[in-house]
Amino acid sequence: MTRFKPVALLLLALLLSACGGGGGGGDGGSAPGGGGVPPLSTQCQTGSVAQLALPSGAVAGRNQEVALLACPGARIDSVQWRQVDGPTLALQSARSQALSITPPTAGRYAFSVEFTDASGRSASGQAEFTAGAPAASALVIRGEPSVWVGGQTSLRAWVEGLPVADYATARVAWRRIDGPAITLDDASQWRLIFTAPNVMQDSTLRLRADVTLADGRSLSQDFNLLVQPPPGAVVNLLFGSGNRSSRVYPYVASSPHAAALRDCIYTPALTSDTLCTLGRLPLLGAETRGDLPTVEQVMARVLVSNDWMGQRFEAFLREQDAHGDFRRLLNATTAIVIGGRVRPAFYWSATGAIYLDADYLWQTAAERDTVSEAPDPRSDYGNDLAYATLWRYVQANQSAGGRPPVLERASRTTAELIPALGRLLYHELTHANDFLPPRSHLLLNSSLRVYQAVPTGTASEQLQAQLPFFSQEMVDLGRVQFFGVASTAAQRAYQPADIVRFFSTDRVTDDYSYSLPTGQTVPREDAAMLAEEALMQLRHGVLRDVAITPQFLSGSSADAVVTWGQRGRVGDAAIKPRVALVLAQTMPWLPAGFVDGLAAPQPLRAGLTWGQNLNQAALAAGRVQSMSAAERALEADLEQQRRGGRQRAAALMR
Repeated sequence: MTRFKPVALLLLALLLSACGGGGGGGDGGSAPGGGGVPPLSTQCQTGSVAQLALPSGAVAGRNQEVALLACPGARIDSVQWRQVDGPTLALQSARSQALSITPPTAGRYAFSVEFTDASGRSASGQAEFTAGAPAASALVIRGEPSVWVGGQTSLRAWVEGLPVADYATARVAWRRIDGPAITLDDASQWRLIFTAPNVMQDSTLRLRADVTLADGRSLSQDFNLLVQPPPGAVVNLLFGSGNRSSRVYPYVASSPHAAALRDCIYTPALTSDTLCTLGRLPLLGAETRGDLPTVEQVMARVLVSNDWMGQRFEAFLREQDAHGDFRRLLNATTAIVIGGRVRPAFYWSATGAIYLDADYLWQTAAERDTVSEAPDPRSDYGNDLAYATLWRYVQANQSAGGRPPVLERASRTTAELIPALGRLLYHELTHANDFLPPRSHLLLNSSLRVYQAVPTGTASEQLQAQLPFFSQEMVDLGRVQFFGVASTAAQRAYQPADIVRFFSTDRVTDDYSYSLPTGQTVPREDAAMLAEEALMQLRHGVLRDVAITPQFLSGSSADAVVTWGQRGRVGDAAIKPRVALVLAQTMPWLPAGFVDGLAAPQPLRAGLTWGQNLNQAALAAGRVQSMSAAERALEADLEQQRRGGRQRAAALMR
């Protein structure tokens, strides 16, 4: 039970103006379509199109949710919230049907909402509430405020001002208060991960976190999650029951590609029949005629879950794409999707789009709050093997690309996004330019879909024909690690020294290069891994470590003892010609001799731990230096990226 009770009721202002189907008159306004139908209120009445879902009270310093729900039989197509009164709030999901906001001070807050239904008819309404005085201790819940049925999402609770160390002695328990039935598997963690329940119409799920602090104080707070049925039948193509899509919308509403982006890039109802042809949604490179795209041309092809995602991507391109590599690589895509639950990120040759996890783009704690913390759904294949393969990016002898712990509430600059977002873009966009190399962009048949237009002689195919890798043992192990094929007794008997022998004498940079599902003959990940590591080193001075260690299923990778490893393996003399081949095909604008700038690999120290091998400068000076607490936290975050097979992403590379 909470000690802090709401002191003011939320008030709904029934102000409505019809914008496209009649309206007006003395009835106080009309819903879309006019005809005297009821105005927007907290309940659906006969003829209503939408209703507002509002909590019963508000307290400053605590989260409050406001949602616009479609009435039975209706569908809301687009939404725009605006604050019209009260201290300014950051509306992180202002173009979604639900808002989660935290009023900073007591007082009146008012919001207008404009929306259209599935027929394109528009209307508007207004909601307001008065927040009471803040409590002495505020329990706050953060999470994405809406989710489609079957989607895995997360909520996180914390107590404002509570020292991080005190969370270990506090207790939290989650429970359902109202709304559709749901299973909460682990309700005693500060981060709650769950799958949205099945509903037939827009519904509000009310969850509560009850917290008991070490001093005996009790706190409670609710979160009202909007759960929505998907628009259209869900089919098992890309976004089936195992990995539902997020709601996204064109970042530039007036984009000439907006309708195509909505219909055939990231929708639960996507089928082979609804995929766009290149005539309806051509490659960006066809539009630019092979020239460097402007940022505006790129952003016209972006779909987002929240506006801030588009804003951050645009800022990244303007501030961190000094050489134009990212924009030129984007010529091979039809669209860019940035979503709060796109996990893992991937390129898909069916749509010609790249799909990015918004976790790579947030810059403020409030932005991070709207990104689901649900883990990558890929399984921990290969746990019965006797070895582990570790990797990380390093800059100035420090781990690069990890995220600070959530409770630190830290911010990031666009430059700090490079080690994670930069390497992700190089990887996924190399896939795009492998399937559709720049030489082909102006020659594609507009009546074909992307996957039908892929030419022969791509970079991956040339790499395999001219400079292949050799280790069949590693290909077979890749099917175990990345696709869940059962390991054999012989594979389980391999020791780290055996893997070193297979891998170190071959000419790949990472064991993911061997990701080749049964029936697929072209190792697409090989080319992407080569380009990713090379561009990170040559453009940004960020090097990649790779190591073989004994298997560990518990504890930290920082404590794993290195059997063999290298920093900057991509600069190996046997590997550089392979890099040159890939870059010549996928990035022909790079200057001649570009790969000559790659540094020779630096060996990691066998017998020392992964953590002790981080600071190679200290080792060169004769000092063995363990990771700091902050470095171990970053390493733990990077470990989450390593853990689990990458079979789903690899399966999409076809």
